[in-house]
Amino acid sequence: MQAVQVSTELIDKYGLAGPRYTSYPSALHFADDFQDDQFLQDLKAQKDPISVYIHLPFCRTMCWFCGCNKIVTRKQDKADRYLDYLAKEMLLWRAQLTDVKVGQIHFGGGTPNFLNPQQIDRLNALLRCYLPLTPDVEISVELSPDVLTEDQVWAFSRLGAKRASIGIQDTSPIVQEAVNRPQPMECNINAVRWLREAGFTSINVDLIYGLPHQDRESFKQTIQDVLELEPDRFALFNYAHVPWFKPTQKVFASDIFPNPIAKLDIFQDSRETLEAAGYTFIGLDHFAKHEDELAKAWNNGKLQRDFQGYSVTESKAILGIGLSSVSQSPKAYRQNHKELEDYEAALDAGQLPLAKGLALTVDDGIRRTVINRLMCQLKLDFSDISDELGIDFAEYFDTSLVDMQELVTDGFVEMTDTGIAVTELGRFFLRNIAMQFDAYRERQAGRCSQTL
Repeated sequence: MQAVQVSTELIDKYGLAGPRYTSYPSALHFADDFQDDQFLQDLKAQKDPISVYIHLPFCRTMCWFCGCNKIVTRKQDKADRYLDYLAKEMLLWRAQLTDVKVGQIHFGGGTPNFLNPQQIDRLNALLRCYLPLTPDVEISVELSPDVLTEDQVWAFSRLGAKRASIGIQDTSPIVQEAVNRPQPMECNINAVRWLREAGFTSINVDLIYGLPHQDRESFKQTIQDVLELEPDRFALFNYAHVPWFKPTQKVFASDIFPNPIAKLDIFQDSRETLEAAGYTFIGLDHFAKHEDELAKAWNNGKLQRDFQGYSVTESKAILGIGLSSVSQSPKAYRQNHKELEDYEAALDAGQLPLAKGLALTVDDGIRRTVINRLMCQLKLDFSDISDELGIDFAEYFDTSLVDMQELVTDGFVEMTDTGIAVTELGRFFLRNIAMQFDAYRERQAGRCSQTL
């Protein structure tokens, strides 16, 4: 499709700090005085199988751009000790999950393939021993091609993983050097080949735009390089520069980043190329082949969004296991300790390693549904959402709808008496649109990454 023109004035006006809305309220509002009673009640009440997220935090080197919670080390035995503590946490959860089944597992990091094949096999044994898995449990894993081996791929295959997300970010050696992530294209080619040979049925590629020294031409080459791999999905993330939160990002000089106009040009170029290559543009930043189930969910209005990003199935409860992992349920969030010493100390005391959380108010739940619907469907039908939530939408959100008139004027949304719809221009400002329904937006100003 033809590129959308975005003016400098709109970028200056709306280039604000705001959440990505993988949750609502965002993790900024989790409190350390939270009790986990609400989450446990929600978890035990689940009739359908739940999802589990397991955090594997270790990395061999530091990527300067990274905002994940990780432990940089080359000591392989640290993973053995960590698996000991994962076993302790799983054992505690086994006592709580007497009537609950696990239908999905996702391994994130860090670098899950920091674990060697023997450690991956041990992790497999822990899962089968301590978690009540369904026979057809779906398992996915994040992988770093720069340190991936074929033996690790086959170990994750034995574990039952069929979906993989590989971090490429950018194929330019200049950009890779700037962010301390050397990764020759050969690593990516080998990773995809090994995954296909091992029976993985879905491969996603993560790319980041807005990194140091990127420009339109260099990123066009990155897109062409990665298209040669024929991944099933792309995630094209806007780099989150948050040096106050991730001090390692202070290594970057301020003048080496593409400016906001250049970033939007990079994204538009990438979208045009990916759509021409047979990928559907989904939501905020995802692309999937037309026949992929994510694209079908998007087209059918069934797309979902949670801490793991866009997904096909709705997970009413996600149980986070491991350091810093986040759990969510219909009425609560909880997060494990972020520091390894605190995480281990809690488990040594026989306690779940809960650090903080949040019990949702009725208003939180209503706003979470509205924001999620916008992020996943780009529209709201006032009558349908009113019936679903048991409210009069126009009355409940009267202030938001008045404030949104400015977004109508600027061409981001179209509004009628029956609903609102995000325009093509508005897709660039989707986070800004969602912020109109965020009751916490004033309190989190300046603490999030820029929306553009």
